[in-house]
Amino acid sequence: MFEDYPDLLTRRQAQELLHMGKNRILGHIQSGRLRAMILDGRYLIKKEDVVDFINRLPYR
Repeated sequence: MFEDYPDLLTRRQAQELLHMGKNRILGHIQSGRLRAMILDGRYLIKKEDVVDFINRLPYR
């Protein structure tokens, strides 16, 4: 899953993977639902944390 992406994603790459806009992904980061770190003022997200986020989403 997501083999074409690096192990450490930028916020924008995570947005592409999750098909979300900037404000929505920032909301998930700020709420703690999506883990991220800040390095030099930029959000970086582990690919494994994106996968965990997806796995926690409710199915309808």
